[in-house]
Amino acid sequence: MNDLPNPDSSGVIPADAIVRALAGAIGSVEAAIVRLRGDDADPDIVEKVLAAAGAPDLGDVVVHHNALMRAIAIADHRGSLPEEEWSVIAELGPLLSVAVQRLRAYAVAHLDRVEAETPVSAHVALLLALADEGRFGEALQLLVLVEDAETMWQRLSIERARTAEPDRPSEVLDAARTLLAEHFEQDGELLRRGRRALARLAEGTPLDVVRRLSSPRTTRTLAGLRDDLEDFRTACRADAAGWLVDEDPEIADALDSIDSPLKSVGGVLGRGLAKVSDARHRGGGDGADGDDGESERPAVEQDQVAEADT
Repeated sequence: MNDLPNPDSSGVIPADAIVRALAGAIGSVEAAIVRLRGDDADPDIVEKVLAAAGAPDLGDVVVHHNALMRAIAIADHRGSLPEEEWSVIAELGPLLSVAVQRLRAYAVAHLDRVEAETPVSAHVALLLALADEGRFGEALQLLVLVEDAETMWQRLSIERARTAEPDRPSEVLDAARTLLAEHFEQDGELLRRGRRALARLAEGTPLDVVRRLSSPRTTRTLAGLRDDLEDFRTACRADAAGWLVDEDPEIADALDSIDSPLKSVGGVLGRGLAKVSDARHRGGGDGADGDDGESERPAVEQDQVAEADT
């Protein structure tokens, strides 16, 4: 689903519609700020991720974000942004644009490595490396924060072109359209790919999944990776944009199994116990005939239940 504004009858997207789309592209940055600047965050995490992605040094991203929010409030209140206010943030735009491109490419490159056709056990090891060494979650959160800053800068640039540079509106609007198109198309695909890659942990039999997630560290790390993708989904308003409308429902089930892998064997155990109960009911419910119902289970289910019990 493409959430770009609809053009008018002449095929031109009105500037006001583009501004509204920019304002709604990122729904929230609270999770990003907590992840990057919270009490538990590495104080140098922003600089480390930007350097790893080959992005320009942006200085204090949160301070820049706040400055842009202030400029937006001034422009909304006064109807235009004073020259002295624009001069404070004018040079941020190109830096933010490059940073968004590099951060997105960094995340995509890591997913390229994880999506290589490997056995599931090796794939899970790659996912753990993605979370720990690749700082994938931090890269997603930083992408959200920087992209939100860029959308605000673009809104201010459109306003400035309208009031102070009337010969540049077409150029400015084209840049904003490109930003929106890349956000909806590329960030949407980034989310879908990340969820597909993580869902591979549920491949195999239910008991394979239980064994795979038997390590507390593995479970904790993969759950954190899933939560990072969920935060990205929420921040980008992915559900409203329809980014996951065609997703296989099994992917969501697989991600849910991370916290409670025993849910994966619930169906097997449930069917086995139902057969036991039914057999006992037919036999009078007390097992007096010496048959405890185990004979009613298929052999495969008996083996799986026995293995789960150990």
